[in-house]
Amino acid sequence: MSDRRTGSDPTPPAASGEEAGAAEPVYWDDIEVGAVVEGGAFPFELGEIKDFASVFDPRPTHLDEQAAAGTFFNGLAASGAHTFAAWARLYWELTPGWADQAGTDISRMRLLRPVRPGDVLSLRFEVTDKKPYPLKPGFGFLDMEHDLRNQNGKTVLRMTCRVMIEQRSAG
Repeated sequence: MSDRRTGSDPTPPAASGEEAGAAEPVYWDDIEVGAVVEGGAFPFELGEIKDFASVFDPRPTHLDEQAAAGTFFNGLAASGAHTFAAWARLYWELTPGWADQAGTDISRMRLLRPVRPGDVLSLRFEVTDKKPYPLKPGFGFLDMEHDLRNQNGKTVLRMTCRVMIEQRSAG
């Protein structure tokens, strides 16, 4: 599999007093409920779909155009794991200045439509809740709703996730 960057030009996170490229990190304290971040461009190429599938999900629907034509997907489609991996890449590209963080929960992940060769995915997420982490002072949780969309604006993956992120007092 190739190691490539998406070349995205992400919209900076909606945070109090922080600008993209600022020297100061964006902390839990800076991120407001209702903040929306969107951007990115992750292209799915036929060879990369097959390369990923051959290692992680070697089903005919992801490897063989002829076999895939007769399936539920009616054609070759990227693995759901590959789609999720694209989400992960775009998420980290859209939050480069955010303070130390770690994913702690993914729930209600839904794969809503197949991702095809030639599709270009982008990400939109909204912060829906935030709370301090009582067991780890200096960190807080952010809950977010994520939509991974194709070039036609159709959602291909939707999920809710929680990240733990450093508070300014810890930084």
